[in-house]
Amino acid sequence: MKNYQTFSNRSILIAITASLLWLQGYETKAQKYEWNVAGITEGAWNMTDKKTGWSNLLEIGGSIGLWKGAKLEATAIGNYQLDYPVAEDIQVFSNIDAGANRAFRLIQGGISQELGKHWFIFAGLRNVDMDHFCTPFTGLFTGSSNGNFPVLSCNFPLATFPMAALSIHAEYRPCDHITFKETVYNGVADDRLEHQFRIRPDKDGVFNIGSVSYDLNTGKKHEGSYTVGYALGTQPKEVDEETEGTKDELTYNYALWALAEQNLCNIGRTKLGALLQGGMAPAERSTCRYYWGAGLTLGGVTPNDGQVGIVVNRAILADGTETSTELTGHFPVFEHFAIQPAVHCIRTNGHTTFAGLMRLSFEFGGGNK
Repeated sequence: MKNYQTFSNRSILIAITASLLWLQGYETKAQKYEWNVAGITEGAWNMTDKKTGWSNLLEIGGSIGLWKGAKLEATAIGNYQLDYPVAEDIQVFSNIDAGANRAFRLIQGGISQELGKHWFIFAGLRNVDMDHFCTPFTGLFTGSSNGNFPVLSCNFPLATFPMAALSIHAEYRPCDHITFKETVYNGVADDRLEHQFRIRPDKDGVFNIGSVSYDLNTGKKHEGSYTVGYALGTQPKEVDEETEGTKDELTYNYALWALAEQNLCNIGRTKLGALLQGGMAPAERSTCRYYWGAGLTLGGVTPNDGQVGIVVNRAILADGTETSTELTGHFPVFEHFAIQPAVHCIRTNGHTTFAGLMRLSFEFGGGNK
């Protein structure tokens, strides 16, 4: 059965890749489409425990127009890793660590609809990272806490990388600078197709996340943004591992969070920026009760817009604390390729680990917009 499932997953991934390549050469005024292929390969080294590992991630996505203002959107990932993870850190210093090797995971799939100039609605598979936490500044860093705060990822079985859940997502933009977002998900996310396309509020609960953002940007330049948000939901108290199902008893939890990014000044051709993030889930049932992060970024350090940055992420848990400091840089080599080294100092409950990453990444995209 496992061999059959692996073959089936690989076949699906190959079919998606072939379809996207076909779309590249297909142009029509009747249907607009976009496609994107991105990949990362990285080597990790735990300098303290002398462990090494290798991780790879491939992401393929695309959309095609259906009718006025509507698109069919889908994104899938495949991963392969060897001897991962190399450290036992709680916040996970590599944000492409997807766990078990799988050739195919569907992380987004559904229909989006623009309603006039102010409303956007999506129905289907989705995850919270892309809507709330993947920003120009947080996207520089390799630590997972910058992609989804621990007060959410540690306390809810939510739709975060590499998982997704059925949802209804809505955005309202009354003006160019303010955006309201609201999403309701099935309470338990998964990365298996047979478990993703279901809504079971009686067994899986319901997860709700919302935010309001004030964006300083003018045109395509990122000058800064300020976001406050909340999350609340019900979830199963226990999961039956033998049947891969959930028991009927549900518990409730909530969290509050905020994220701020601001360009501070220009230093010659470079731009100095700052980010501040934090959250709390103070209920006794929470695994992570408080979290904060702070960092600096410097853009334009190379002619092709290289970046460097440093960030500190601290999680206060029910049974201890963890503070992770990351120093990294992202340097484009060619138009579609980049290299990214990163060094992490991780202190978990009094134990210090030094770890390093070296990433190579590529990204291609196109379409008929």
